[in-house]
Amino acid sequence: MTQFLTLDEVLIILNGIEITLRMLQAKSEYREIEATEEFNFSNDFNLLDVIHALGEVVEGIENFKSAQSTKNNEI
Repeated sequence: MTQFLTLDEVLIILNGIEITLRMLQAKSEYREIEATEEFNFSNDFNLLDVIHALGEVVEGIENFKSAQSTKNNEI
């Protein structure tokens, strides 16, 4: 059975993920891992890049919702 999420539910999930990633980023254990040569050598992205990308996805969804709301108000 397929379950569909509303845009608001998707935004809630994405915002929760962002909060979780920021909490992880603040942990000294994670910062130690990210500072190692092995991590920097094998990864093109770090956690902050992921957080920024997630923010762009959220912004895109909010822009879509705003455009849809404007269209619906014109009808």
